[in-house]
Amino acid sequence: MLNDPTTSSPAASRRRSDSRRKLLNAARTLFVERGFHDTRPQDIAKAAGLGHGTFYLHFADKGACFLAFAEEARAELRALVTKRVEGVTSFEAFISVMLNTIYDYATDHPGVLATIMSDDTVIAAGGEASQTLFETWGRDWAELLAAGTANGTIVSGFHPAVICAAIVGLLHHGSIAGHDAGVSRALIVDNLTRFIVRALSP
Repeated sequence: MLNDPTTSSPAASRRRSDSRRKLLNAARTLFVERGFHDTRPQDIAKAAGLGHGTFYLHFADKGACFLAFAEEARAELRALVTKRVEGVTSFEAFISVMLNTIYDYATDHPGVLATIMSDDTVIAAGGEASQTLFETWGRDWAELLAAGTANGTIVSGFHPAVICAAIVGLLHHGSIAGHDAGVSRALIVDNLTRFIVRALSP
């Protein structure tokens, strides 16, 4: 059977890619502004300048669209952190650079991380999400813990599921508490870095 040129041609593929990009851009704006529950698929399609039906050509439902937005933001942050920690040799410098990179991303993309961390957990509780941002970061920390234990920069004997979840919670709630208390970013990063390093260093 011949391929349908309306769906398989390079031009059609570009249009489909462009439509998805417009939908994700609109979704990011609306999810940040309104939150998951107050954003409707038709709102996203309208903000993207596309028909309501076009939304469902790309996403099964609003949850799938949110997860695509969340995964894209995670990938952006992960790539930025990976780039900035390249060549960093000490554990303390690594933690400091990583925390500052997260703060930079949050500043450059207002509301994105806060939206993912609040709404992603709600979605996951409903069974629609495969992995929340907390879980993703916990997995990343588990990999760091395993690598550090192997090369002797991190003390052995910790269970990754326990310690990595604790670290993610520490960073999240410590940052919020510091911000609410008017503590400077530099001091927050310094406190969190020194705490983690002292806890995990051999």
